[in-house]
Amino acid sequence: MKRIAIVAAAALTLVGPLAGAASAQQLNGPLGGRVINQDARDRGDDRRDDRREVREDRREDRQDRRQAQRWNQRQHNGYYVANRFYYGQPTQQHMQRRDYRPAYQQWRRGDRLPTYARQQYRQVDWRRDRLREPPRGYHYVRDDRGEVLLVGIATGVILSILLSQ
Repeated sequence: MKRIAIVAAAALTLVGPLAGAASAQQLNGPLGGRVINQDARDRGDDRRDDRREVREDRREDRQDRRQAQRWNQRQHNGYYVANRFYYGQPTQQHMQRRDYRPAYQQWRRGDRLPTYARQQYRQVDWRRDRLREPPRGYHYVRDDRGEVLLVGIATGVILSILLSQ
């Protein structure tokens, strides 16, 4: 058994350099030029195709993410850019940024109602809704989620918030 193993190892030792010379002859063409191995070319094409598919997948993922981040007036009252919240509808430039994301932020006392909201939100008839009379210089408005806000007419500062009824 040992003799067979020794003979096999010796044969491999002698055949190894011959195999290297044969492969070197295949790479050189008849005129001495280098011939490109078809298998290597196919592997390169496969790699390029794989990279192209990965790029297309990433592009589709970005498009899907952007579709999910579209502005919806009923769901959003602002947006984040660079981890800072802005009230109102974003510009096209902000929507193109990677760190853009639409959001909804609850109104808080002392917040300033943006100009677009002052124009868009409806005034509330405080007598019909059985609310107390607003102080001088203030009025009630209802936002798009049904909350009633007591807002300064000139400044837009929120004095109080009443939940939807």
